[in-house]
Amino acid sequence: MLIKILSYNIHKGFDWNNKNYFLQEMKEFIKYSQADVVFLQEVVGKNSKYQEQGMVDSQFEFLADQLWPHFSYGHNAVYDHGHHGNLILSKFPIESFENIDLSTNNWEKRGLLICKISLPTSNDSKDSKEKYFYAACSHLNLLHTGRLLQYQQIKKHILLKNENNEIPFVLAGDFNDWNKKSAKVFEVDLGMKEVHKTIHGKFAKTFPALYPLLCLDRIYVKNLKIKTSTIMETKNKHNLLSHLSDHLPLYCEVEI
Repeated sequence: MLIKILSYNIHKGFDWNNKNYFLQEMKEFIKYSQADVVFLQEVVGKNSKYQEQGMVDSQFEFLADQLWPHFSYGHNAVYDHGHHGNLILSKFPIESFENIDLSTNNWEKRGLLICKISLPTSNDSKDSKEKYFYAACSHLNLLHTGRLLQYQQIKKHILLKNENNEIPFVLAGDFNDWNKKSAKVFEVDLGMKEVHKTIHGKFAKTFPALYPLLCLDRIYVKNLKIKTSTIMETKNKHNLLSHLSDHLPLYCEVEI
């Protein structure tokens, strides 16, 4: 079974310089990707300032509406006028979810949203056993010292969910890992594979969107066969602007 995955930091619906609100275009782009499971970061759950300006503030409901039968939102950053966090959209049923606090300081509120996602089973009686995988979405610290602590927290929760080391697992999001130090934990300790690195021999350059230089966005998988990985250049592949966010989306196809 082929599963299409998209990971995208939507920058709270704004473009790279916070001038234009592109949430509708982002929704169209996500639909265009035809992904089965979508991992989104910097999604606004509530914002009274957005409401005052007539903008959509419950972004997770807007993005899921009419397109995604199953979704889970985990708020991390909470402030006086609202909150934002991570979102997983799925075409398959979400059995359960957990939002784990990964914050290591008072100014960066981070979280790990983990969903257990069911997959359709074959009518063949030999293949009637329940099939599922875990999908985890995260947005990590800007500072390396904080990320080192977060890597260990994520490692602990992945091991808890995958005691027999056989369950398929997808970990995606904005790692802010500009110095490429996450590989020690996820690739060496956990035996996961980063999709773009596996296919192309290097991490995907996704930031800044207008002139991508840094490899901040990742999709790590375990017990899944990686088929393709692509940095989605919206300007060339879709009739939308190339700077819907400050990040470029990362897309892959895996086989379970």
